Amino acid sequence: MLMTHMKRPSAPFYVQFELTEQCNNRCYFCYNPLGHIGGQEFDLPKIKDILKQLHDAGVFRINFNGGEPTIRPDFRSILEYATGLGFELHMNTNSTLITDDLAHFISLYMKSVCTSILHSNKEEHDRMTGRSGAYDDVIKGISCLRNNNVKVEVNVCTSTENYRDIYNIGKLISSLDCYALCSTRYILNDAKNKALLLNSAETMELIDSLLKVKNDFPNITDVSLPGPVPYCEIDKSYYEKLRILNIPCQYGYGLARISPSGNVTPCTISDDVMGNLNNDSFEHIWNAPTWEKYECLCHIPVPCRDCNEFHVCRGGCVVYDESINTLGVKIATKKWGVTSGQ
Repeated sequence: MLMTHMKRPSAPFYVQFELTEQCNNRCYFCYNPLGHIGGQEFDLPKIKDILKQLHDAGVFRINFNGGEPTIRPDFRSILEYATGLGFELHMNTNSTLITDDLAHFISLYMKSVCTSILHSNKEEHDRMTGRSGAYDDVIKGISCLRNNNVKVEVNVCTSTENYRDIYNIGKLISSLDCYALCSTRYILNDAKNKALLLNSAETMELIDSLLKVKNDFPNITDVSLPGPVPYCEIDKSYYEKLRILNIPCQYGYGLARISPSGNVTPCTISDDVMGNLNNDSFEHIWNAPTWEKYECLCHIPVPCRDCNEFHVCRGGCVVYDESINTLGVKIATKKWGVTSGQ
């Protein structure tokens, strides 16, 4: 049966709140391209005002993001205020600025955080983050967090440069007592980087490696693909494996992102601005008619909507495809009307 509509909730399930564009790393694949990072951020009174708006709108979970959120000198004040409003808090951090004192403070407000390791090899990780010493810093930061009983999940921006290192990364984070390994496939941010995109065979190899991590390291209790892979990108023999790993996307109906300049978009890597908090309230923006296109699934290719896997696949990561299409690179999958031979 052709699916034509998806109901949006009265408030997003959670909000990705980017506190700053500033970052001490310079990852070349970042969705905040180096030329765009200008250090934009709201001051503390405006941050508190936005948090109050989110509370009044019915949001219950916030993920602080950046840039690097811990780079703000008022980061602790933000956590204290957000907790006072009753939010469940989480954070994406590169962990390189985490000290034992800061980790103890974080433990008072968050049960877990997400960090990033790009390669198990120190030199390769530093090259990919654009900063010498980044590997040592993140390992130290993770250790501080775990010593203060903060659970740590590790996300890997996965490309042709590191997908074969996923198992080694799993082994490394198991030794650091991290509880989760997430693999998010590289989102194309520059056409010259298209060689970093995984093809079908490489994606299936990645799936096998993730499942081997899940099997071999029992203290890693959560292994996933939060940037979900469309089923039509892989052989049918891999469908059951993918069901174990894929996390369906909430793009356009259950998630909202607030940028450091106040733009509200459907996710952290979307350029579709639904409104700006300098001009309107969050509740007004969330209920604006501009979201109706997502309720009507206008962002999902028509071939997806009568697919037997749509209820679990939902087209995979929508922005993954959008970024490729926008930069003029062709996508050879059934969802785009192309027979890939799978």
